[in-house]
Formats: sequence, structure tokens, C-alpha cells
Amino acid sequence: MKFRLPPWIRPRAAIALLVACVVLAIGPLLHEDVYVHNLLTLTFIGIAAALAWNWLGGYLGQVSFGHAAMFGIGGFVSARAELSVGAPMVLAWFIGGIVAGAFALVWGHPTLRLRGPYFSIATIGVGEATRLVCTYWDSFTGGSSGLSLPVHGDLKHTLYWYGLVLAALALAASYALRRSPVGLSLLAIKSDVEAASDVGVSSTRLQDLVLFLSGSTIGVCGGFYASYFSYIEPGDMFGFDRSISWVLMGVIGGIGTIAGPALGAIIFVLLRQYLIASYPQLYLGLYGLLLVLVILFEPLGLTGLFLRIVHRARPDLMVSGPVEEPLSATATPVAETREAK
Repeated sequence: MKFRLPPWIRPRAAIALLVACVVLAIGPLLHEDVYVHNLLTLTFIGIAAALAWNWLGGYLGQVSFGHAAMFGIGGFVSARAELSVGAPMVLAWFIGGIVAGAFALVWGHPTLRLRGPYFSIATIGVGEATRLVCTYWDSFTGGSSGLSLPVHGDLKHTLYWYGLVLAALALAASYALRRSPVGLSLLAIKSDVEAASDVGVSSTRLQDLVLFLSGSTIGVCGGFYASYFSYIEPGDMFGFDRSISWVLMGVIGGIGTIAGPALGAIIFVLLRQYLIASYPQLYLGLYGLLLVLVILFEPLGLTGLFLRIVHRARPDLMVSGPVEEPLSATATPVAETREAK
């Protein structure tokens, strides 16, 4: 029996991802730079988290400001699994991710019935409530003292490749969610939930599925973060600025695109390193200013800018592949279907 890829998978996109992963995997073996090595590892975890946030905020249009809750839950659960049960590191990450995804469903299943700013405000409340509860839950998080994990000599060096795999899997999942028939259903839900239900799309089931996948991936990222730094505390893991950072990554790169948030994560991590070193008291304010400027002058982020440049240079060229137009760009047919009824 001859193996065939699903029709929505473009071989060139898969080959490009594979080549990029191979180059990044062998890079440290050819030239070792500890600073660049650590910076790339943090970039990989940022890419995975930003893409996971984009599944909810970009594909469904439900902008969340509370994803730090799942990040913290995943980090502390994985840390406890390692410390109390002796679970292997990678298994502990997945345990933390599953618990984080389940926690996301607990608050998200009823909250996803809210739309627009109401959902965003609710996620802020969830994130802050989770932070306060976990700060005073000493037996779970260690309170303000946090938790310390065992330190291994070459752990940070090894985590580079784990981070690369995690980022690659998140990018592949983004492609699958966007290009597969599930992506069309998500597009319909984002455009109009009621109209999507009228044409047979199970909006509740799909929204819960995307929220679980997003929360689980963010939870795995939290476990990775805990292992990488070998110390975590609630103020850092559940901080509101962490949730804002993923929103910024999506906005900079292009919310609703396949690889836009990954590009935004790369820019964000590099920019953060520079701002923290140069303007430690102002960097959060500069983030806010950057967010306002991008929304005012380039709402589709760097992806939108790239598509505009290509369109002006080659009007006859259709740009497609890993970097594509946001979901909202093709949302008109669903709305027109409902009006026709």
C-alpha cells in the first residue's frame, strides 16, 4: 500500500521545516557559543508558547490574557512530579501539560461562551486568581520561597535539542490546525459562532479541544522552563507580564497566521534581552508602546508587512505556505451565508 500525505499538507512546507530543524540541530555541534546556545533555547520555548497561544487567540479569535495560569500549573506540577514521585523529566513535563490542559477546561468551558473583550477580561481574572491561590498554597508551590529542582551539569546544554523538538512540534501542529478541515471549522467559529452551528460545526467541542491543546502545550512549556532554570516561584510563573508577552509575540508576528507568532517570538526574545540589559526600569513600558504602534500601523504584524511587500513587488504572485494570511482575511463567506438565510 502506497503511503500518501493528506491533501492539505504541502511537501515544500514539510521539507522546509525539516531542513531548518536539521540545521539548527547540528549548529551547536559545529560551533559552540554558550550565550547563543542559551538564547536559542529560550527562543524555542518562546516559539512553542506563542504558537500555542495563537491557536486560541488567533485561530478562534478568543484573546487570552491568562495563559500564564496554565504555564505556572504545568511548571509546578512537573516540578512536583520530579521531586515527590521521581518521574523522569520529560514524563513530568507531559504530566504537567495534561494537568494544565484539564485546568484550562475547568475555567474555559463556561468562559468560552463569552466573546470578544468579555472573554479577555475573564481570563485576566482567572490568571490573577490562580496566581494568588498558588502563592499561598505552600505545600504545592513552596509559597514565596518557590521550588528548587536538581541541577545537572550539562542539563541546559541538552535542553537545547528538547526545545528545538518542542518548537518544531508546535509549528507542525499550527500548520495542521490551520490547513486541515479542522481549520475551516475554526475559521467558521471565529467568524460567527451561531452561523457555524447552523451549518453543522460543533463549536463547543472544537473550542474545548483547541483550549485543551493550547493549555497543555503551554503547560509543557512551563515544565520545560522549570527544568531549564531549576528554580521556579509563583510570582514569576503566574505573572501577568508573562501572558502579555505571548500576546505581544502574536501581534508582532501576525495573529492568526501559521508561523507569524514564531517570528514574533524570535523578535521578542532578542528585543527583551537588549531592553532588560539597557533599560531595566522601562522595558515593560516599551513593550506597551511597541504593541500600540504595531496595532495602529501594521495590524497584521510582520506577516502582513511581508505579504504587502510581496504583493506590491509581484501582484501576480500568490503567497502561501507556512506564512499565510490571517484567518480573518477569509471570514467573509461564512458571514454572507448567514445573511443569505
